[in-house]
Amino acid sequence: MEPMRVFYQKTDTAKYISHLDINRCFQRAMRRAGIPLWYTEGFNPHAYLTFPLPLALGYESICECVDFRLLEPMAPNEIVDRLNGVLPMGLRAYAAAKPVHKAADIASAAYEVRLALPNTSAPKAVQILEAFFAQPEIIAMKRTKKGEREISLKEHLHGLAIRPDGGEVLLCVKLPAGSGLNINPTLVLDAFTRQTGIPIDWLAVKKTAVLTKEEKNFA
Repeated sequence: MEPMRVFYQKTDTAKYISHLDINRCFQRAMRRAGIPLWYTEGFNPHAYLTFPLPLALGYESICECVDFRLLEPMAPNEIVDRLNGVLPMGLRAYAAAKPVHKAADIASAAYEVRLALPNTSAPKAVQILEAFFAQPEIIAMKRTKKGEREISLKEHLHGLAIRPDGGEVLLCVKLPAGSGLNINPTLVLDAFTRQTGIPIDWLAVKKTAVLTKEEKNFA
């Protein structure tokens, strides 16, 4: 069995496909593409697919990946070409290779967030957001298996940049991700709305990079 990792983009209307359905989609796509997947043994054999960092519903991403095992060798470019011939609109494979890092090596993810505040120009919205993030402490409520708990966000916001972009605000930030602490932009903006009382009028989130503890791209 040969391990393989496929990198793909999830954009446009595909962002509304749930993680469970993405799993099913790739299993079917790989069967249709004639990729020799390894299946588990036992009463209910199934393709062994794993997603190192599942994407939140409604988010776009240019850096998703899925791991699987091959029963026989196949050229990476052939895997990519075959998948792109059968994947639905909004899902596009762009690379394949043997895994370098393990899922446990993931430490952070970078995001681009486009948003608008109600009845507020982009420059004014930038000022409001900058004032919020300039506070010495920002508290968010994070849901866990044991219920909600308070976490301090300030120390986890890295590379934060906010600027107007046309009639929208573009916010770029790097947040913890992986098997330890996992924070996504929605949690951050929920804290903003709860504290300021200002709702987010429009929001679009795109994951742009997944990074290891050594700040290397996850591959």
